[in-house]
Amino acid sequence: MIRLSELLARSGIEATAAATDVEVGAVEYDSRRCEPGSLFVAVAGFHVDGHAYIGDAIARGAVAVVAQHGAGRPLPAAVPLYLVPETRAALSALAAAFFDDPSRALRVVGVTGTDGKTTTATLLWAAWTGARIPAASLTTVDRRALGEVTPNKSRQTTMEAVELQRTLRDFVRLGCTHAALETSSHALQLHRVDDVSYDAAVYTKITAEHLDLHGTREHYLEMKARLLEQAATSANAVAVLDATDGFAMPRLVRIPVATRLTYSADPAVPADLSADDIRSTSRGLSFAARTPWGSERVTLQIPGRFNAANALAALGAACATGAGLRDAVEGMMGLRGVAGRMERVDLGQPFSVIVDYAHTAESLDKVLRELRPATPRRLWVVFGSAGERDVAKRPAMGAVAARLADVAVITDEDPRREDRLRILEEIAAGATGAGGKRGETVVVVPDRQAAIRFAVGHAAAGDTVLLAGKGHEGSLIVGDRAMTWDERGVAEAALRERFGGVEAG
Repeated sequence: MIRLSELLARSGIEATAAATDVEVGAVEYDSRRCEPGSLFVAVAGFHVDGHAYIGDAIARGAVAVVAQHGAGRPLPAAVPLYLVPETRAALSALAAAFFDDPSRALRVVGVTGTDGKTTTATLLWAAWTGARIPAASLTTVDRRALGEVTPNKSRQTTMEAVELQRTLRDFVRLGCTHAALETSSHALQLHRVDDVSYDAAVYTKITAEHLDLHGTREHYLEMKARLLEQAATSANAVAVLDATDGFAMPRLVRIPVATRLTYSADPAVPADLSADDIRSTSRGLSFAARTPWGSERVTLQIPGRFNAANALAALGAACATGAGLRDAVEGMMGLRGVAGRMERVDLGQPFSVIVDYAHTAESLDKVLRELRPATPRRLWVVFGSAGERDVAKRPAMGAVAARLADVAVITDEDPRREDRLRILEEIAAGATGAGGKRGETVVVVPDRQAAIRFAVGHAAAGDTVLLAGKGHEGSLIVGDRAMTWDERGVAEAALRERFGGVEAG
């Protein structure tokens, strides 16, 4: 509980309305969660405007309202209305103040980029843990605090400000001193992390994503750069940058920080941290890491040559924030993969089945190129592209699939309220434009479960079937309904159906 006047003052919100100085027991942006004592912040969302629910919030017990404009009718005299230019920014400040600015008690490392954020943040948590640093991480996949792992069921890479600040407060109460926070461009643009005190920023390569929100690749980069600008206000700020990223590096290196580290898994591109002698198998990855703190052989239980770069980024951030190199490496080596990232589904079948979150043209390209040399026969890919999201990537993903896979099975991936068939045809146009043959090497199966059954049912010994785009996600959104989904479970069911038992071999 906190007095309303104190909460407003700590949040920098001018008390323009007079009211009894009541106790505030919660900060809410969803009127359905309001209870007696709540402060309601009216936020305009993509589909629903919270200003339309001010009356509902008050009826449920809200004692004050923060909004960008009035509710359309007078509020009860006992409920003050505070007007602000941007309620999303106000929500961040209010949430941080309500939970007593928990990030100030942590060394928070933000991890951003287009692909590889979850793996990098999780490896960073593992590196800290190996160095016996009480650490936490919050990613698209899960929340890790010390040794406890909880799935992230929100489908948000970075939570809304209230949930985020509450989680950071929980980390502090558990005794964590360090936290890796996967930080999305949505969170940066929509003010969710305005009041997080970052000490370091880690960047994976920035390509293009979420242009439905950002408009252009350049604006997308500008939003990503906000993370480092925010971290740079710390006296001991650390930046960990991908030296191979010709697009982002010129912008990011202009931001002054106390410590700047670069990394590269490409022998042709020198960096502070580098990877030599990279060896990748279907079971994992190993390489020689050269760092400012010395050299170590790193062996990970995570396949994919591209993960050498993610590991270097995590290693640089860990060592720059207090971990010893040897301990950090041992911690990363103990990590048993990341859910939905190059995850094998093996019931003994004579071909490989891989679940991966790849949902951009660039990430799909990386994964298919990784799987191609390890696949003796045909390489299959089952994938789609989300509705109400970046339209430009649809044909690009189709083209990548047609060029690098032997058979592309195009299917649903959260069509939301868009016409599912139109989405699939836009992907298919890119595939056929790149040389794919409709009905032969390019197959459209709208229902995702049926698409997985099709690929698993037709794969032969020596093939690889990549299920891309859903990864760890526990729901499939069609219209306004979020249906329960388990990509791995669907793949296992298809294997059992085909081979008649748990062990398919």
